Amino acid sequence: MSGIKFKNLSFSYEGKEVFNNLNFTLRKDKSLSIISPSGHGKTTLLKLLNNELLYSGEITINGLNVDVDNVDKTNEIIKVVFRNSKFICETVKDELLYGLNQNNVSKKEIENRLDDINLFFNIKHLYNCKIVDLNDNDRILIKILSYAIMEPSYIALDDLFLFLNNRTEILLLNYLNYKNIILINVTSDLEDVLYTDYVLCLFDGKSAIDGKTIDVLKNEKILKRLGFSLPFMVDLSIQLQAYNLISKMYLNKEAMVRNLWK
Repeated sequence: MSGIKFKNLSFSYEGKEVFNNLNFTLRKDKSLSIISPSGHGKTTLLKLLNNELLYSGEITINGLNVDVDNVDKTNEIIKVVFRNSKFICETVKDELLYGLNQNNVSKKEIENRLDDINLFFNIKHLYNCKIVDLNDNDRILIKILSYAIMEPSYIALDDLFLFLNNRTEILLLNYLNYKNIILINVTSDLEDVLYTDYVLCLFDGKSAIDGKTIDVLKNEKILKRLGFSLPFMVDLSIQLQAYNLISKMYLNKEAMVRNLWK
């Protein structure tokens, strides 16, 4: 079965309970944002998906149990990029090609994948640059692309959009969509959830709220109680609905303007 599933997931760290019978299923081909107040398990959940920690319950990715017996297979299906993920090589091009070379990908296929990256990001001029000399935006982009170029089924990012400018975010989303790589995005910014199909909000070891993004965003009171500010367009939609100026929630400005000017 395709998709990602947490069933009765429990995990404790140094005597502190992080998850208590967490249940959630991400349907095939659907992207996900994971949000929570600080210290409620966002990064830990990625570590569990990355097969780094022992847990009780069940985690499956595309029907495979995430455990020591399947670590190589699941780590091919999902690539998890943490804030502290280390660069291996000195230059940009060497970093991008490291994983491909380790997996004996053909020279022709490597060229094709680099061509695709340049088609979207136009970063060929950075290939011979040292990673330490890059600005924050470019350095984080290269970190992500060094995993995405492997073309996994899923890529999970540990609040890395925080370091990207809006243009780079959009280019990255378009690239992932082109490559059919499904995004799982841990984020501390509720604006970022607009990029994904579903949202899982964690609190006290369980799901405080989850579901389709637009449905989760309608739960204004719960989200604000957890310390989140609604995305601007969502908040504006709620205010305009209160005055009967629009009949539904809009997630982008263009669609709202078209409706208002009918």
